[in-house]
Amino acid sequence: MLHEASVKSGWPLVPLWSVARRVDRTGRPDAELLSVYRDHGVVRKSDRDDNWNQESEDLSTYKYVEPGDLVLNKMKTWQGSLAVSEYEGIVSPAYFTCTLAESVHPRFIHYLLRSTPYIALYGAASKGIRPGQWDLPFEAFRALPVLLPPLDVQRRVADFLDDQIGRIDSIISARGRQIADLTRSVESLAWGEVTAANQPGERKASGVA
Repeated sequence: MLHEASVKSGWPLVPLWSVARRVDRTGRPDAELLSVYRDHGVVRKSDRDDNWNQESEDLSTYKYVEPGDLVLNKMKTWQGSLAVSEYEGIVSPAYFTCTLAESVHPRFIHYLLRSTPYIALYGAASKGIRPGQWDLPFEAFRALPVLLPPLDVQRRVADFLDDQIGRIDSIISARGRQIADLTRSVESLAWGEVTAANQPGERKASGVA
């Protein structure tokens, strides 16, 4: 699929190692804890209330991340748990962290490496170690081909995807508010029915049979 896309577009396929270099920077226990989510990318742990992973008492071995770095949860990369970080912080020593070459736009590579064709490649390259956990060797990851258009094209693609995802998020947020309002209305109606049932003489018509 990637080869076909390269032929059609005229954009070269380059090895991932040529645009992403693994780094293991430690010694920043004061930095904010980060995590990688399949659906949300890199997030600050303090912004989530659903991350029950207990961090180590000694954070000095945690890997330091700068904005624009690529971060992978190597045990869940096959599920899409990798992203380019917008935050400075630290991640688990079990993660891979990479700096990106100037020839790639961070948001473009973020979207590209989280796309369905690449997630399929991670699954094929990962090795099962226990149910639900597949280890992705870094040597296999760095050898993957990357479709690399010119930098100005990468920027336009990233801007387009940012805009489209922003629109989708706005629609989801609006629908969520509508559902919340409807839920409150139904709950109020249900409560009215319950209280009216306890006071037959004061029951008002609600349209509910």
